[in-house]
Order: sequence, then structure tokens, then C-alpha cells
Amino acid sequence: MIRFSTDPVVAEKQMQAVIFYVTTFGHIDGDFDLSEREFVRLYIRRLVEHRVDSAGVGEDALRAELVDKYTKHFHEVFEGIDRHVKELFTEAVASDEDQDAFVHAKLKLRCFEIFQSFDRETQEQLMEAIDDLIDADGQAHPAEVKFRAELAQLLEADLDIEMIDETPHPPVHVETPVELHPSLETHPFFDQFEFHYSRDPDKLQRQASADMALIDRTIAVIDAQRQKGRGKLAGKHSIAELANEEPFLDDFVHVLPPKPGREYELTVLGDLHGCYSCLKAAILQSRFFEKVKAFREDPAANPEPKLVLLGDYIDRGMFSFNGVLRSVMQLQTTAPEHVYALRGNHEYYLEYQGNVYGGVKPAEAINTLKPHLPVDVFKHYMKLFDALPSMFLFGGVLFVHAGIPRDRALKERFKDLSSLNDPELRFQMLWSDPSSADVVPADLQDQSSRFAFGRLQCHAFLQRIGAHTIVRGHEKENEGFKRVYDDGQILLITLFSAGGATNDDLPADSSYRTVTPMAMTLRYGADGSTQIVPWAIEYETYNDPERNAFFKSPPEIAHRVE
Repeated sequence: MIRFSTDPVVAEKQMQAVIFYVTTFGHIDGDFDLSEREFVRLYIRRLVEHRVDSAGVGEDALRAELVDKYTKHFHEVFEGIDRHVKELFTEAVASDEDQDAFVHAKLKLRCFEIFQSFDRETQEQLMEAIDDLIDADGQAHPAEVKFRAELAQLLEADLDIEMIDETPHPPVHVETPVELHPSLETHPFFDQFEFHYSRDPDKLQRQASADMALIDRTIAVIDAQRQKGRGKLAGKHSIAELANEEPFLDDFVHVLPPKPGREYELTVLGDLHGCYSCLKAAILQSRFFEKVKAFREDPAANPEPKLVLLGDYIDRGMFSFNGVLRSVMQLQTTAPEHVYALRGNHEYYLEYQGNVYGGVKPAEAINTLKPHLPVDVFKHYMKLFDALPSMFLFGGVLFVHAGIPRDRALKERFKDLSSLNDPELRFQMLWSDPSSADVVPADLQDQSSRFAFGRLQCHAFLQRIGAHTIVRGHEKENEGFKRVYDDGQILLITLFSAGGATNDDLPADSSYRTVTPMAMTLRYGADGSTQIVPWAIEYETYNDPERNAFFKSPPEIAHRVE
């Protein structure tokens, strides 16, 4: 039987990990049947009995009470984990990726992480339990046997990571969340966007034509920036080598080397996913318009304000093209020196035999409008998405939608900082997620478009480019803001700005209702210090028709998932 920690907090985590593991194997064959479920329930009870006996509880009545109490608790944990695994089958995947293959890779990663948290003896005991589970229904399903063999192979993989000498960097101070309140209830800037798509074909075409004109202006602004900065990353191996440069965009990489003695204030938003109320609230809570005006009038007396948007403007929520994306484009064209709008994996469309398709499943934004508009409109959006920059380097901080590239791709393709423009590396940085493991084997990374990387892999990548912090979105975090890695050497933050339990921007059954949408402010001091302050987005204020005209009438075109 598995040996658990004497620390009750650690033992609780170990129990949950083991339950996740056995639940995963129940789902692998696509049929988590009653015999397998009963095996898991009985196995949980045996684990609880073992823990109670290990604690030296001798009195029969007390032992029985404790066993019943904690068996009930961990049966509830099992039901929750079972629901979580089922939800994985609804997560976004690349259009050319099989959903089951994605889920299996995700589950395999979590099982690998669990194994890494146990000693060798416990690993072997756990594998024995899995063998019993595989045979629980009287037959060993090929998918279960294959999954077990692949996991055993991963545990023997070479996990060495090449690190370079550490370069000291100023610490990044992450503060506790604060409350921010807008100075204005609304702003004329937003009035131009707050109208629904019309069901009248002629009116809808006029709306689409105006959107395409805005797309053209946005691309022109980005192209002008790109023309001035192209080639500046070539031959540079570290961000430190760019210290004296003016801000520039080299193809798909924005770079802003902080000027000595100057203060900066960056407002950062993660995934917005059609949650227009979240975008509007965050802009007004941060007082971005007032800060840009103050800086332009007196730059010596005010921090230089920036707005950083981490991508995934569309899908999931109700106001993708006509709310969030329209506003982002207008912000970009109005104040291009202050706004950094990055590409997310949802900003990825494909053209096939004259038609345009969403590159992520499901793709609600295009699916909602496709029956009503010609394909040229979506070709325009595809052109915009292909033009969007992929990352932003500010001092030692990398802002990117998802994460870092695969190990094998880095070894094959990375030569210097200009390699960040490599199409394959850029694509992978739209899809990856951090893992709790130190290292994720390369074979496991290769099994899914949405792959994971470990803490040491993140550390090695940041060393490679001369950075110390990653701020990314991509991954639904119920807390909205999470320090995933923070060990004094590197910092990785996940920021999610869509969601809200009562947010009417979302469909009633949206899984994002469990999220508290968050934003953050990064303050860079004249002395080179960096402070990060998270804050909750007050979306409820802008679910009100008095402050958001989208809610004055229902949409004329129904939101569609497929």
C-alpha cells in the first residue's frame, strides 16, 4: 500500500493525486464503466483505512468513524475529479487535432507530474494499483495498456536540461490584489462600438465594411512599425544587448528597452474571449485614457503608460468581433505607441478551398456570423490575425499568449533573438502551458499541439534570451491571476481576464463563470525596480444598459457554438 506523508496537508494532496491517477485510467478506454468506478471507490476506502491504521488509531469505534468520514470526503473528491476529466473533452484544440488525443496527452502529463512527486517505491505501488484497475472489468483494454506503457517509458526518459550561468536581475515584487475603481462611469471612446450586428443584410454588410476598413487601418499601423524595426534582433543573443534601442517591432516581436531614469506603468490584460464588459471595465478602472493624456502633456512628470493585451480576443463570449476586437483595433490605431495587442491561439484562421475556418474548436465568433456574411469578411480577419505580433519584450519581462517552444524545436531552430520570429516557434508559443514538473519529456511534448513545459525548461529558455519573467494568458485560471513559478530566479504569471459568475457577456452555461477575471499593473521604477499589482475587473458595472449599450436590446443574430 502507498506510503503517505505524516504531514496532513501533504497527505491530502497525495490522496488527491492518486485519485486523479486512477480516475484517468478509468477514462482512457472511453468507457469508465460501473465495475471500474466501483474499483476506484473500494480502492479509495482501502487507502483511507491504511492511513487511519498508520496513524495508530486503535479504538474500533473511532477507527470506523474516521474511515467512514474520510471515505465519504474522498469519494466526493473522486466525483469532482471525474467531472474535471470530462470537462477536458470540451477544451479548445487546434482544428486539425483529435480531441481524444489532446485529452490523453493532457492526462498523461498530469499522471507524469503525479509520479514525479512520489519516491520510487510509491511509484511502483501506484503502478500495481493501476494494473489492478486495468483488469477490474475482466479485460485489459488496448488503450489502457498502451497508456500505461507510454507512461512507464516517460518515467525513464532523459530529463537533463542545459543551463547557463545565472545573470543576477533586480527582483520583481508581486503585491497582494488591490481594488481599483474607475473615475468615469463610461467614456465616449466606447460609444462607437456598442451596437449589435443587424439581421438586415444591407445594414450588416455596411457594418462589416466598416470593420474591414478598421482592419486595414490596423494592419497599416502594424506594418509601419514593422518596417522601421525589421532586422534589429538579428545577431542579438540577449535582451541586454538591446538596452540603448528605441522601441521597435521586428516582424512579430515588440521590444521596449526601458530608458534609464524613466518610470513606466503597464496595464496588462489576459484572455478576454468576447467579454466586452471586462475590457471596458479594465480600461476605465486603470484610467488608461487619463494616463495617456497626462503623459503626452507632461512626459517628464508622469510614468509612460502602456496597455498590453495577451490575445484571445474572440470566441466563448458574446461580443467578440463587434465588442472586444473592434475596441482593441481602435485602441491600436488611436495610440499605437501606447498599445501592444498580441496574437492568441484563437486569432488563427485557416483557408481551405475558398472557405475560411476557425483554427480552434469551437470557434464561436466565425460560426455565429458565417451564415450571414461573405467569405471575404473572414479572409480580412485572417489577414489581421496573421499580422498581429506574437510577443512583447519589456526589460527582462516576456509578454506572450501562452509560453515557450518545445525542447526539440528550440534545439533545431533557435540561433539568436531573431529566431523568435520563426513561424514554428511562434506557433508553439501560442499553445504551450506550464507544468508543475521540473521537466516535461520531449516525447510527451510532441504528442499534442497544446503541450506542456516544466519549471527548469522555462528557466533555461529565459536564460537563453536574457529574461527573468513571463506574463502569459491562454489557460483558464479560476483565480484569474496565478504565480505558477516563483522561486527567486524566475517568475511565471498566468493572467485570465474573461469570466465572471454573473457576467452577461457569457452564455449561461459557460465554464468561464467559475473565473474571477483579473488584470494587473506592472510598475517599472526609475531605479529599475519592478512591481506587479493584480486587481479584479468590475465587469458587473458594465453589464448595465446605462453604461453599456449592448445591453439595451437583445442581439439580433444568435450566438452559435457550431
